[in-house]
Amino acid sequence: MRRLLASFALVAALLSAPAAAQEAPPLAVEVLRTSAGSLHSNAALIMGETDAVLVDPPFTKADAHRVAAMVLDSGKRLTHIFVTHDHPDHFFSMDVLAEAFPEAEIVAHADVVAAIWKSLPYKVKRWSPMLGANGPAWPGAPRPLEGDTILLEGHALKVVGPMWGDHAISTALWAPEIRALFPGDLVYNDMFLWFGEHGPEDIAAWGESLDRLAALGPEMVVAGHARPGLPNDMSGIRFSQRYIAAWPGLVAQASDSKDLQARVRAAFPTAIDILGGFLLVNSTEVAMGEQPRWEE
Repeated sequence: MRRLLASFALVAALLSAPAAAQEAPPLAVEVLRTSAGSLHSNAALIMGETDAVLVDPPFTKADAHRVAAMVLDSGKRLTHIFVTHDHPDHFFSMDVLAEAFPEAEIVAHADVVAAIWKSLPYKVKRWSPMLGANGPAWPGAPRPLEGDTILLEGHALKVVGPMWGDHAISTALWAPEIRALFPGDLVYNDMFLWFGEHGPEDIAAWGESLDRLAALGPEMVVAGHARPGLPNDMSGIRFSQRYIAAWPGLVAQASDSKDLQARVRAAFPTAIDILGGFLLVNSTEVAMGEQPRWEE
């Protein structure tokens, strides 16, 4: 009888225990928000019990070492590094991480890989003089990912895209079990969006991409670029949607790029830029026809 009562007590204790104590989330996430030198991009580490996947190496070698430290501090074995799109602030430092974690596979969607190889000579010519010793020792590209899934200890990380973001060939990584989205530069949070490669129809297509991402119902959203101090949540998607919705009207009202810059700053007074106005100045000059669209 005592044994029976003890068994009932044990069952009751288990049933009354908090759900979190009984069942931990299958994956955890750590985010490193990089320095101004890496344009405040975000590098995300998705962690299982023993293994991990990194999303987007940063721009500079210095920030790559900070990312490597994050991985080492986690105690996890890095199995994959995923690159979301063809912009150097999201893959230039991958040589540092390849040396630090030689067993990790550096991968991207096949279309992203092709775009990187096509534009890499132009990117090296443009950015290497500015970066100097803080740039890549041997610039390269990821390998094409076979299929659309990275398995992290049996948990599926799904590639979404390609689709229009701040580049024509942009992808996101989606962890459905924890409702976490890693959209690269499909999402900005309180930073001016990059429209240097866009016509009006491309900006509209980016808006459609955001609608597609929002429909996933993510609870965590790690924006490709974010003003320091902001949360990793749906606020990034909402900010990007508001910005894209407002842009055509602001362009229509502006007389030139400087006027457009003033209107955008007034509409989004807390948004920040990088590299002394790189995002907004180039985007507004392209919009007003004062410089050609970037094609690299």
